[in-house]
Amino acid sequence: MRRGNSRSGWTLFLFLFAGIIIGSIIGNILAQYFDAPVFNETIKIGTKDTPWSIDLAVINLVLGFTITINFGTVLGVLLGILFYLRS
Repeated sequence: MRRGNSRSGWTLFLFLFAGIIIGSIIGNILAQYFDAPVFNETIKIGTKDTPWSIDLAVINLVLGFTITINFGTVLGVLLGILFYLRS
């Protein structure tokens, strides 16, 4: 039984996920309107060229995952943590 703090890990996950989505959208909008390098820089982590593919004749399994990080994503994560701590 928990005492004191009623926040769960799922709540933190939802705040972070919402911050990432909203922050990425805002970061892409800012990159279109402002020419500053901080808004135009992105970092891609994951399977950049082609995803991994396994063909078993009956099932074709394709695995791929890419994370794109920009200024808005970082800002969204920080705001998600801040809102989580304030809730």
